[in-house]
Amino acid sequence: MREYEAYIFDFDMTLFDSLKGVELAYAEAFRSASIPFCVSDCRKYVQEPLDATADRFFTSEAEKRAFMDAFIAESGSSMVSVTEPYPETGEVIRALYDRGKALSIVSGKKRERITAILLRYGLLNKFDVIVGYDDVKRQKPAPDGLLLVRGEYPRIGDTDMCYVGDSPGDMLAAEAAGMDGIYIPRGPPADCPYTYMIRDLRDLM
Repeated sequence: MREYEAYIFDFDMTLFDSLKGVELAYAEAFRSASIPFCVSDCRKYVQEPLDATADRFFTSEAEKRAFMDAFIAESGSSMVSVTEPYPETGEVIRALYDRGKALSIVSGKKRERITAILLRYGLLNKFDVIVGYDDVKRQKPAPDGLLLVRGEYPRIGDTDMCYVGDSPGDMLAAEAAGMDGIYIPRGPPADCPYTYMIRDLRDLM
């Protein structure tokens, strides 16, 4: 695959395995709403914005808000401690950084949580821009987060940027932003638009 000047990454299930933390947070959110929780559905939920998951179960805005607040509260207490990088994450990020590549993150996770996890693993200083759930009005597959990052790199053209993510929503966001999408499914691949598919972040090198 080709080389880029700017690499924008999704966070959950792309750079970091956050499934344990997501399971804990969703278990608490479902418990608070008195809805049975099926842990096997978490791989589906982690690939969509939190409000999209709430929309699956509630029509009332108050119920949606309560569900999301319960998720966020549990996430704040447990997510950082149980989220771990994939085995190749540190190696790849440090290698790209050492090559002078521009590195950023666009995620549906809250920015403060991303920052805390990156700090824990010594990777925070490798990223120029972090765009989280709380930084945009529209979540992926809308391209808003990617467009924010693109504005931070006025000297890098769209064809020299790519977005690396694990979900169809990530690839749709890349397409809408007019940049290449690098798809890294952490399970069976879904039908979605992408420029390249990889199985390991080392393929970026």
